[in-house]
Parts: sequence; structure tokens; C-alpha cells
Amino acid sequence: MICYPILKYPGANISLSNLYEFDCITNYQDFYYELAQMCKSIEKIHVVNDYYEESFGVVKLIEMQTQIKYVFIDGFYDECKKIIQALEKHVNSIIHLEITEYTSAIHFLILKLINLRYLKVLYNGYWILEKYVIYLNYHNLQVLDLHHISLDIAINIIKNTNGNLWKIRIGNTKYYDKTKEYNQTIHKYCPNIKYVTVFLDRDGTLEGLVKIFIKCQHLEAIDINKEINYKYIDKFLNLLLELAPLTLCKIHIYDISNCFDSDESLKLFLINWGHHKGKKTLHLYSDSDYTDIIRDIIHIYDIKDFWNYYISW
Repeated sequence: MICYPILKYPGANISLSNLYEFDCITNYQDFYYELAQMCKSIEKIHVVNDYYEESFGVVKLIEMQTQIKYVFIDGFYDECKKIIQALEKHVNSIIHLEITEYTSAIHFLILKLINLRYLKVLYNGYWILEKYVIYLNYHNLQVLDLHHISLDIAINIIKNTNGNLWKIRIGNTKYYDKTKEYNQTIHKYCPNIKYVTVFLDRDGTLEGLVKIFIKCQHLEAIDINKEINYKYIDKFLNLLLELAPLTLCKIHIYDISNCFDSDESLKLFLINWGHHKGKKTLHLYSDSDYTDIIRDIIHIYDIKDFWNYYISW
């Protein structure tokens, strides 16, 4: 089979000049240098760093773009300082950032992203984020998606937004000692929240959910990905029936069989839900596919489906 470089195809320079989205792996240097001369319109870039040295080809490609808006960075074998410096040219246009490692170089870029609307941080580096989180002010932030972090970090970021957050997802948090304070932060600072992770694991968390239901009248989905304290289960179910906003239509409970001990109890809850005038059809999600509760009623938890990840700005 003959391999013919895509950049050498007739008309490639014209077609690639309109390229909008690009996924790149950092170890193909020459290709990116050539592409940078043709392509200036990339707005969405996904960088996979699997190389032990800085990729100056990728750096050049980033520098040559007019305005990058969406940035996805996977993996860091080093600080990738040159790539981060290249992205600084686009600090006013970047509205979406997803990273799998939080490094000190990334942090000093994040401080400058004044128009950021979407922030997702996965895996390691939470200790760096925790060190600098008090300096983060995102008045335009709408979506916050944090994993493997302490709730202190989430609380501080939420406090420094401008009430525009409509989606907050917390996954695999390191520490659960601030769940009460986290729930309180939601109802105090997020009047427009629609999708949110909440906790019902310790004293004060149920009272926080009550206030969330009262103050957050746009709420569509709640995610409870930690086991509910058994003493709150009945109160929680009654709270859903009596006080949940009419907009609420999705509930994810990690192990829903802890809430309903039989098919009949689940059916009764759904009947009572339907008797409340104005409430939307309720969709229940669980991670458990082994539960004995009716399978055609419970949706197996799917992140994209539940969290409505099909976002376009």
C-alpha cells in the first residue's frame, strides 16, 4: 500500500484552510509545521500529549490559529509549557477547557481565561488546584465538571462565579467531609442550576437539599452518586413528592435498591409522583443493573444521556 501525505493532495490547502476541529498527537512534528501554514481557522483542538519532549509543531499550529474556543488536553509527561504559552494567545476566545492533569503551567493559563464557560478537570493535580483556587474568578462560567478533587475546591470555585452556573458535576471526590457545606453553596450561589450533584450522607445535607428545592426553581436533574444515609431515605422520597420543583424530571441514585425495597414500593412512589399536578414525567437512573426492581422503569446510568452533554455554544 502506498501512503500519500494528505497535505500533498491537490486542493488540500483550500480544504484545510476551512478546518474547524482537529485532534492531534504531539509526536508528529513535521506534519503540524506544514499544516500550520495552510490552516488558520481551527476553533476546537484536542491535544494528546504522549511524547516526552515539547511538540513545537503543535505549538506552531496553535499559534497560527485566529481564535481557538474549545481546548481538550489529554496527558502530561511534562509541563507542556510551550503549548500552554501558545494557548495564551487565545485567552480571550477560549470558552471551553477540558484537561486530564492539572499542572502549574495549566493553572497560570486558567487564571487568564476570563470568558471561560465550561471547565472540566479529571484525575491528578488537585493539590495544585487547591493551592491556587482562591484566585479563580469565573463570572461567565456555566458548567463545572470536577473529578478526584476535594469538595473545598468545588465550593471555592462556585463561590467565585456570578450565578450563571447551570450544571455542576462532582465525580469521585477525594473527601466527603464538606458535603453539608457543598449543598449549602449550591442553594446560595446557583439560582439558575439545572443539573447538579448533591449529597445525602451526613447531618445537614438533607436540610441543604430542601433549600436547593426552594431556591433553585430551574432544577431538572439531581445526581446522588454516593450512598444515601439510610435515615434520610423516607424523608428524601417525601421531599421529592412535596417540594421538588415542577421542572425536575431526572434523578440518578447510585444504588436505587436502597430506596425501594420492592417493585410495589417503586410503583407506589411513581403513582404518587404522577398525582402531583404539573410535575413532569420522572426518569430514574441507577448504576446497578443487578437490582430486582422493574428494569423497564429504571434507566441504567449513562453519563451523556443523564447529563445532556450535547452542548453547543
